[in-house]
Amino acid sequence: MASTQNQTRNAWVQLYEARRVPNEQEIRSPGRPPSVVPRRKVGLTLSQGEITELENWRERISGLLHRSVSAGETLGILTRVCSNRYNRLENPEDIGSLAELVERLIGEVE
Repeated sequence: MASTQNQTRNAWVQLYEARRVPNEQEIRSPGRPPSVVPRRKVGLTLSQGEITELENWRERISGLLHRSVSAGETLGILTRVCSNRYNRLENPEDIGSLAELVERLIGEVE
């Protein structure tokens, strides 16, 4: 039962895992194959510390998925994890500052 719940609650994780590149060569037309999930290019301005953190997470996630993961995918995964954590908070509408938000998101680990 818990396995079914995890699959349902984390369907977006399955989408990232499904993007694994098969080892055997397939005959296909030239060009980039269509993505399973439509994506859109956006621009970001990051500090060197933020870039370093993003690269560390990219490497961790790449290792778990056994494929190269882009910075955009990494940000997408981390954003969804944060959203999930936020949705678990009691009374998130009562949060009055960034410091309080961060403390509530990371303060209690289950």
